[in-house]
Amino acid sequence: MQSRGILKPDIIGPGVNILAAWPTPVGGTITSATAVSLTFNILSGTSMSCPHLAGVAALLKSAHPNWSPAAIKSAIMTTADYINLGMI
Repeated sequence: MQSRGILKPDIIGPGVNILAAWPTPVGGTITSATAVSLTFNILSGTSMSCPHLAGVAALLKSAHPNWSPAAIKSAIMTTADYINLGMI
């Protein structure tokens, strides 16, 4: 049964093992004395796929500065490939 109150995703990004990392001393100055002990924070999850899609849109906008947001969305939607079909 269809529901008019639920929006479908037009574009989806990667959803498994998407990693985001940043150095622990965010905003701090890294010197040669602290560079050796520099560690990183890391997050994983589907929300980390958003930067991938934003990057794709930014690259398209850079290559085609006159394209509208609708044209960029259309280009992403019509040039996608299915991979790993049937894999869970």
